[in-house]
Amino acid sequence: MAFRPVLAACAGTAALALAVLPVGSASAHERGDLPTADRGLRVETSGAGKNMTFVKNLQYRGVEAGADQSGSDIEFLKVGQREFALAGTLRKGLQIVNITNPRNPFIAAVYDCDISQGDIQVWKHGGRILASYTADGSFGAAGAASKCARDLDLGSSAAGTVLVDLTTPSSPQTVSFLPVPRGSHNMTIHPSGEYLYNSNSDLISSTEPTITIYDVREPENPKKVQDYPTPFVPASLGSESHDITFNAKGTRAYSAALSQTLVLDTTNPRQPKLISQILDPAINVVHGSDPVRVPKPNGGRREVLVISDERAGAAASAECPGGGLHLYDITGKKEQDPPKIGTWYIPTIQPQPGTTCTAHVMRLYPRQKMLTIAWYGQGVRVLDISGLATYKGSPSDTAVGNGVGMREVGHYVFSDSDTWSFKTNRINRDGSFFGYGNDLVRGFDVYRFDGAGLNVPPLEPKSLATAAQPTTLGRTLTGLALITPAVVFAGLIHRRRRKAITD
Repeated sequence: MAFRPVLAACAGTAALALAVLPVGSASAHERGDLPTADRGLRVETSGAGKNMTFVKNLQYRGVEAGADQSGSDIEFLKVGQREFALAGTLRKGLQIVNITNPRNPFIAAVYDCDISQGDIQVWKHGGRILASYTADGSFGAAGAASKCARDLDLGSSAAGTVLVDLTTPSSPQTVSFLPVPRGSHNMTIHPSGEYLYNSNSDLISSTEPTITIYDVREPENPKKVQDYPTPFVPASLGSESHDITFNAKGTRAYSAALSQTLVLDTTNPRQPKLISQILDPAINVVHGSDPVRVPKPNGGRREVLVISDERAGAAASAECPGGGLHLYDITGKKEQDPPKIGTWYIPTIQPQPGTTCTAHVMRLYPRQKMLTIAWYGQGVRVLDISGLATYKGSPSDTAVGNGVGMREVGHYVFSDSDTWSFKTNRINRDGSFFGYGNDLVRGFDVYRFDGAGLNVPPLEPKSLATAAQPTTLGRTLTGLALITPAVVFAGLIHRRRRKAITD
């Protein structure tokens, strides 16, 4: 194990020293029934963007008109010529959206599973398309009354992950349940499609953190493999895994574990082995840790780990840019002691009263050298990451919008944005695409990015939707991290107390 405490970076610009204002007590993860913007009965249809346009908004089926839509994670699948977005929600069911014509999407079905947080993974098993849908904490009375709980004969105290068959997307069918007493904040499918790794994301509730591993080779009869023990970080917000990303071959897993990032050897997915541990005091809450291989101009590839900081656990922060993206070189033997090469923030430095502004769910697209990410109250973002191939960097290197090997080339923000996840399933050869945001307030948003600014190789339009292979990607500076541990803890622990309605 390589233990690597990294010195906190210094602010590279005076503007980044924006004072951190008090953080609200409620976490964005709880907002299924808490308003986050005063918007009346209609969402905004005009916002501010760069190289992006707004296409369409859908309100979710079964949600009261004018109510917050409680959107969370999003994934994709393709069946024949039809393409679908799977939009998870906080207690509003799995909304299955037909996006075959992205300019005219419609909700094809709703999987009645009244749970939270609704993280999704999709994979193919034989001729079937399966998905996992997570319950972080207990089902609660409402969840126990929904179809998935009735199908599985689950009570209100059940916690874990539901497996659902989406072979016919318009008619989702319950398959089985993976019980995890401490809840499933996220579940990640191994690229083999045979194992699921659970992240419970608990705060300081145990000095013995674990990753629960399930064998799902028989989907109707999943079998627990083990509770794999992971390092405990004393005097921290928590040591449990929040989310896990595998590399394409399945030989590595990267666990974003609140106060640490763990690099695991998963060549044998039943028996992972710890390779290294990243402890970075500049990161407040490790939300995601995703690897990307970027081609070098002279041949070869550099592998970088992008770690997102969901500063304050998505409590209603009062300033932007919030938590940023922290970059580590994990090429070859460097993964045993990864050096930090920089930190990146969105180019928005301003007060953000009443809503959250921080990095959240991201996705990396290696061939296009691109990253998409949701930034809560600052909407959706597209980054060109081609510069990561050659950028040398250091722990103190900081960028706002452009630098450390990454450039923001597109964004779109509404006054009522509170976007949890933003991804695409299909990219054209010029880098343009339709992107899909799942928003806590707005629901399902479709955007068009025109491809400007991307350094993409020529390629034919290609669907990235999962049908033939597993989905494996889910998948602060000193001046910005002046929140006291007590304040952060207060916001996070509030989430745990209300976990029954609760990334």
